[in-house]
Amino acid sequence: MAVLSLLLLLGLIDITAAVDVAPRIKAGSRWRGEKNHSEDLERGNDSGTPLPTSDNGDNSLGYTGSRLRQEDFPPRIVEHPSDLIVSKGEPATLNCKAEGRPTPTIEWYKGGERVETDKDDPRSHRMLLPSGSLFFLRIVHGRKSRPDEGVYVCVARNYLGEAVSHNASLEVASKYIFLLLPLVTTACFDGV
Repeated sequence: MAVLSLLLLLGLIDITAAVDVAPRIKAGSRWRGEKNHSEDLERGNDSGTPLPTSDNGDNSLGYTGSRLRQEDFPPRIVEHPSDLIVSKGEPATLNCKAEGRPTPTIEWYKGGERVETDKDDPRSHRMLLPSGSLFFLRIVHGRKSRPDEGVYVCVARNYLGEAVSHNASLEVASKYIFLLLPLVTTACFDGV
């Protein structure tokens, strides 16, 4: 090795090497793929240093890796809630699932008014589940007040827009008490 270094210093040996480097790409920059789908660089080589590639482009020198994120899109409902008939005091769930990028937030409305959940009031008997479904710990229903009975919709939102589910009605099953009254019968014995 010392001889090679001396020859290089004296200029007796000329060494050339072909090096092909990838362009400098930093996180957050834009990239256009073959099909013209715009994507963002999410993570990877943030330093901006060139990434080495081999002459034939097969990546045999090693790829440091970058994950690409697809472009953001507005929400859409992928599971709509269904009508329910539930007994008073029993638990119930109105399902709703949405997709979008960024992940949409979900709110529920009953009769056009926003439904309060445990996120608004920790003592609420209604919970917004991580999936977006509305869970009732118990259905509240009285003679004069029926706060849980009604028509519900879920609304999914992100900065690109909103999606509204189909209507779903929640009805409370009533208990009917039927009384059977004895029939009045008259019995006759020996013609009497």
